[in-house]
Amino acid sequence: MILPLLLAWRPGLAAEQEQGQDQVQQVIKLPLKLNKPATEAGARAAEPAPGKPAEAKPAEAAKPAAEMGKKAEPAKAQEERPGKAKPEAMAPGVTMGQPPARDLSQPSPEVRAPGAKPRAAHRAKSKKAKMAQGGAKAMGEAAQVKDVVSSILKANSVAISKHNPGYLAKLGDRAMPKATVVACSSPGGQLGMSGGDADLFVISNMGNQLATSEGSVEYGVRHLHTPLLMFVSHTGCGAIKAAAGDYSNMEPSIQKELDSIEIPKGIGATNGALININNQVEGAILKFSGEVEAGKLAVLGGYYDYNNDLKQGRGRLVITNINGETDPARIRELSSSGRYFHYGFMGR
Repeated sequence: MILPLLLAWRPGLAAEQEQGQDQVQQVIKLPLKLNKPATEAGARAAEPAPGKPAEAKPAEAAKPAAEMGKKAEPAKAQEERPGKAKPEAMAPGVTMGQPPARDLSQPSPEVRAPGAKPRAAHRAKSKKAKMAQGGAKAMGEAAQVKDVVSSILKANSVAISKHNPGYLAKLGDRAMPKATVVACSSPGGQLGMSGGDADLFVISNMGNQLATSEGSVEYGVRHLHTPLLMFVSHTGCGAIKAAAGDYSNMEPSIQKELDSIEIPKGIGATNGALININNQVEGAILKFSGEVEAGKLAVLGGYYDYNNDLKQGRGRLVITNINGETDPARIRELSSSGRYFHYGFMGR
């Protein structure tokens, strides 16, 4: 009877030993994760399915005991795992400073034409040097203004010394000029024009035009009753050069004034000025046709010839138009005889 009992007890003992071995293998093969909080989902995933032994993970089981004390894997690796929420992005605690200012009016030292030698790097001026430069420029402009004002006041003193008090009183009451003169705003259009402070009603504008100063011209002709209206241009007039070229990049107000100078594009400065003079004379004759027909107004054009282009002498004021007459021989004839009220188109 003992023998059957022993035979029955041995299979049970073998089963217990196999179960014990499986349990030991299960404990040894569990992955070791240190310094990492276990989540409920992770703990649930680590548990083996009921009735099924845990799968062996040879890579983790083979780790030596020395690696068990390593830190947890970096945060970046955790972010890249699927299903993990990315941490909230935070702005840097230290703000970046602004880049040093550069004089934008100067070209960049790094930019150069293909094949050209590298240019020396542009050195930024110190704050002290810039302040000194700005101060010097301001002092230069202040000195220039001081000189101009002083020269104007000196010229005024000289003019006063040449006239008696009665003459100055006449200017203060109301001067009665003898001519209305439309000159170019640049100095070249006014040199030597003064025939006495009370003799001329001078109007200056870009290109000695009627259209841009029509009110002032009309005041001189019809309210000051001047018998002479004269338009004066000069060599190298900037307005003529601009009108003959492309002035589309200039300010709208300047473009408006240049638009009324009707001369061909690309024409030379001298020929352009002479054409402009003729246009102004013609426009004035049409506007003041009543005064012209009544013989009360002469309309002339003149040109300061600083380069002696008209062969009358360098710097001389040359009459180039008398009431629409532009032939040089006829102009000399009319001027020598004093027939400034002669109008060829009227047969007089």
